[in-house]
Amino acid sequence: MPPEKDWRAPPDEAGDDALQYSDIAIGYLSRNVRYRSDYRRALGRVKRGTISADNATANLVQRWGISYHAAPGSAFARKLAVARPDLSPASIVLAPALAGIGAQPLDMRALGDVRARIRMGDFLHIILADPDGDEHLCMCGPCHGPMAVMLPIGPNPFARLASVERLCRRLNGMAAGPPAWRPPPFRRLHLVTLLQVLDGHQAGATQRELAASLIHRRVRRYSAAEWVESKERKRVRRWLAEAVELRDGGYLRLLRGG
Repeated sequence: MPPEKDWRAPPDEAGDDALQYSDIAIGYLSRNVRYRSDYRRALGRVKRGTISADNATANLVQRWGISYHAAPGSAFARKLAVARPDLSPASIVLAPALAGIGAQPLDMRALGDVRARIRMGDFLHIILADPDGDEHLCMCGPCHGPMAVMLPIGPNPFARLASVERLCRRLNGMAAGPPAWRPPPFRRLHLVTLLQVLDGHQAGATQRELAASLIHRRVRRYSAAEWVESKERKRVRRWLAEAVELRDGGYLRLLRGG
């Protein structure tokens, strides 16, 4: 959810070294007016008892690709955001194993701290708490018998393999390590800066005010002609266009590490 504080202050996503692409994606979507309206309607229905929080979340995820959990007590909680497994290679899909392949039941105790369990249609979405970056499991069907990881045939299977490798380390008593879908520092800084651009734009800041706060305060001293021709104005215009595109649909690319 966009912060209520002054847009000049760093957004909530800033300074989090464990920030994953999905965390940033939900940050952009949360600044989409249509999504916020949709999410608040879902919260209202949950409060009235006409739908469960899990079913409301499943509907939002199906429509938007990712969503906060629609539980009124934890509204807009970034750590409880869930994405469609077909859109997020970071999501690990598990299902009952075929007989004769040597699969074993999943040891739930080896998973560590479970942040949330959210039922979404055929999937039980389990969020594993991890200071290096949470892990997301999508379990399909009965979970008490031998289980196997499902690796869909499709583009970029190596991304899913990296997420599965992290789970395997956890199940074997090893440190899971950082997630594969965590942007490098320079990319994270750029994406978080664009969130700040959106917050300032929504608050009514001019492009010159954005440039003075986010690039260099010297632009306040520019004449009108100097500002029009300045590199800072051109950069802010590029930033604003990129930020709006990410808010209005491009956030789905971020789920894939784009």
